[in-house]
Amino acid sequence: MKKRRIGLLVLLLIGILSIVTACAKKEAHFNQARPDYNSGSTDMTTEMPAEATENTMELEKDSGSIGLSSTAVNDTSEVQSNDKIIRRFYLDVETQEFDDFIRKLNSEISRLNGYVENSEISGKRYNFENDLRYGNLTIRIPRDRVDEFVNIVGENGNVISLQETSENVTLEYVDIESRKKTLEIEQERLFELLEKTDNLDSIIALESRLSDIRYELQNYGTKLRTMDNQVDYSTVTLNVREVERMTPTVQAKQTVGSRIKNGISNTLYNISEGFKNFFVWFVVNLPYMLLWAAIITVITLITLRITKWSRLKKQFSQTDLRNIPKPDMENNSNEIK
Repeated sequence: MKKRRIGLLVLLLIGILSIVTACAKKEAHFNQARPDYNSGSTDMTTEMPAEATENTMELEKDSGSIGLSSTAVNDTSEVQSNDKIIRRFYLDVETQEFDDFIRKLNSEISRLNGYVENSEISGKRYNFENDLRYGNLTIRIPRDRVDEFVNIVGENGNVISLQETSENVTLEYVDIESRKKTLEIEQERLFELLEKTDNLDSIIALESRLSDIRYELQNYGTKLRTMDNQVDYSTVTLNVREVERMTPTVQAKQTVGSRIKNGISNTLYNISEGFKNFFVWFVVNLPYMLLWAAIITVITLITLRITKWSRLKKQFSQTDLRNIPKPDMENNSNEIK
């Protein structure tokens, strides 16, 4: 038993050594067969023409001095500029001069080659609570001028909130373009087949497929034009509110004195506005109050007259009943006897 075990171990060791030796031979053969890329690149450089070698050396010197070659920088900027990015802005603005603000806004929109997509202005009613105006505008500005427009809005009004969103639709745009090109190629081939075939069934099938392709091409074309418009013209949604007092800018850290000062100022302002609003409400509703006062007075007088008349009538009726003589029952009884 021991001899058999020893024999098996010896055979196992021999097999392992043979496998390792074979692997080592294959690796050596692979290293010999693998080309030397460094030497190959040197040979390629020597085989290049003189002009190409000089240009390559100059490019390497330029790129070594700044860390990146100018060609690489240009390629990166071109890639970034070709991205399809949709930018949207949402602004809440306060102004004390509503008409002037809207006038300046329209002037700047025309100057920047933009346009107003939607505009809604409300307010200016007689009721004191709704006498201030409010505007909601959707504005389209060229993408290279939209930052300038946002700064102009901030210079002419008090920006309460500003939100910006960016959506990169490059992949979706490229996907739609590739689908459109594929359909166009299929359309050309179907036209060629339609010219060659004489079979009625084939013609009907080709016409049906061409009709579907035309419909899909129109949809893809509409999507691409819409995306181009959204990319070329950024959307600015502007909510403008007319106020009598601008919202003060709140500092990150306020002292106790500044907080007290701002609180007292707000309290006095609210009190004064409350008196003003009450006075306006009283004057505006005074005709209604006078009318109702007159109606109530007339109704009260009529009610008093009716009450007084009914009371007097009741008193007179009671007095008449007292003056009526009572019948003499004894005399009547004697007369009967």
